[in-house]
Amino acid sequence: MIANFRFKILAARKTCETRQNKYNVQKLQKPSIREEFKSELKNRFSVLSTQNEDTDIKGSWKAIKNVYIETSEKILGFRENRQNKRISEETWKETETRKLAKENVNRSKKTEN
Repeated sequence: MIANFRFKILAARKTCETRQNKYNVQKLQKPSIREEFKSELKNRFSVLSTQNEDTDIKGSWKAIKNVYIETSEKILGFRENRQNKRISEETWKETETRKLAKENVNRSKKTEN
């Protein structure tokens, strides 16, 4: 049972470490950024095509992948993880006022006794 639990922990840890950041592809909806991204890719691929004419398939794929990754990081950046606030500020204030009212009632009950 303990060994089973340890394997599950190790498996969960490995999946968390390999998670990749997502690129902010919504920036591509702006025409200026889209054109900048296209021109950057064209420039990098033109340099890449002159350099790597005699490499193998794996080397070519690795180079193409790196071009896309570096260009995306430079132009688009990473998407921010925004978590929705489940409880609004108004709800927190209301909760605090109810808490204070309850404390006042409890104090008044203690003084009556």
